[in-house]
Amino acid sequence: MVSVKYDKVSIAYDDFVAIDNITLNIHDGEITTLLGPSGCGKSTLLRALAGFVEPFEGQIYLGDKEITYLPPQNRNTAMIFQNYALWPHLTIFKNVEYGLKLRLKKQIVFIVKISPKRVIEELTFSSYGAFKGLDQAAENLKEFIIGKDAQEVWQFTVEDILPVFRIPEDISAFKLKYSLNSIYLQAKFLIGALQATIRFHYENILKELPEWIPSRKTKYERAKIRRNPLLNFFWVTKPYFWINRKVKYLDAKAALDISFNFRKEKVEEVLELVQLADQAEKNPTELSGGQQQRIALARSIVVEPDILLCDEPLSNLDAKLRKELRTEIRSIIKKIGMTAVYVTHDQAEALAISDRIAVMNIGFIEQYGTPLDVFTDPKTLFVAQFVGSSSTVSGKVIKADVVELEGGDHISIVTKEPLPADTKVDLVIRPENILLNKESESTVEIEINTIEYLGTEVKLTGLLKDGTILLVDVIERTEEYAKLKVGDKIKVHIIPEKIFVFVDDKRVY
Repeated sequence: MVSVKYDKVSIAYDDFVAIDNITLNIHDGEITTLLGPSGCGKSTLLRALAGFVEPFEGQIYLGDKEITYLPPQNRNTAMIFQNYALWPHLTIFKNVEYGLKLRLKKQIVFIVKISPKRVIEELTFSSYGAFKGLDQAAENLKEFIIGKDAQEVWQFTVEDILPVFRIPEDISAFKLKYSLNSIYLQAKFLIGALQATIRFHYENILKELPEWIPSRKTKYERAKIRRNPLLNFFWVTKPYFWINRKVKYLDAKAALDISFNFRKEKVEEVLELVQLADQAEKNPTELSGGQQQRIALARSIVVEPDILLCDEPLSNLDAKLRKELRTEIRSIIKKIGMTAVYVTHDQAEALAISDRIAVMNIGFIEQYGTPLDVFTDPKTLFVAQFVGSSSTVSGKVIKADVVELEGGDHISIVTKEPLPADTKVDLVIRPENILLNKESESTVEIEINTIEYLGTEVKLTGLLKDGTILLVDVIERTEEYAKLKVGDKIKVHIIPEKIFVFVDDKRVY
């Protein structure tokens, strides 16, 4: 588990600033949701963490490592997309195996220690076709590498060796002034030559590497493998495994391929976790939308990423399935103890799945806190209106703790200190805090506009004298209030202590 930190990050598309100076700390092992309306910048903030967009200022950290300009493939992250993004021509097993197969090709686990100093001393860049402009950079690189572990050197990227070229700290400004080809390609050449030499040393001791890491073979060896009679027999009889399901095709292949056997165990483990182990041989088109999304989740977690990124993964599902699946996703993420960043515009989904919520609006974070804090203690008018159902009425203070609405109704409020007379205020009222059967200090008359009978509750909308709509939820005597008609006038009682008071869009306590 690792934490995520956005430090004064700003992102722009041409002249449009999508993210403006955002600072956000995401704790390790938590599910953090970026919540907001369309166009607020939540997906852009997520894509910056994945490496798909670059900020023009600020830094992004994954744990203690800065990843602001690190290529996406070099970040240990995984993403679940809105449209599943499954290969339709591959089975469920192969879809989940795909990312794992790619990562294991690039991963080398070193068992035997090797001295980077010895490798550096033997390394001659001219043998790789380097030109004279690289000589000094190569010498600086050798000094930079000495003393570092070979396993660390193998993971180096171009950004890690940029100090060799004495790049200024403001890399974004530097990129605007100098060509990428003149700097990045030289750095890429140097680190590539170094890592190729390290690989050469380790190929001499491949027998001491783990069995599941395939060794690099010559053309002669690959041709010899293809002519293996046993392998030919296996491919010829492959249809037999499709027809006779009693004999497991995957088990037969695992017996011949040790590296595949390792991947098979990992895939089966995550398919069991998402409760789809019995669907491994099906194609994605044979599964429902909810099952396909669980497969997308399995494909993401099988590679054991540091951060799981979810970009509105449930938006294509119906309401009932969305409710069921969000519970499953939270349970699975918590079971494996992974840090996750989740993007959605659905308030109920954010409240149900999150440990913390960052409510966003036009490129800013309005409030960041637990679901309980965001719902019961909104700091701004936007948060109070966006999270949960509510009605907003406007008026002005006429005396201590009394507000006169634009239509002439009077509502009592509760604040720690009385507001000055004639102060303009906005009042946010939750529908569950409006009573029909009990009186309170704030009583107004509404004309019923709509009635929705939902069995266990009745949802009413009523019009105040100034035409403002007031939402009312009735959970007692529902059958009686369901018989009301549009146009009827009733009195409703608002709990003063439950009214959110805002002056200039800021909460007043």
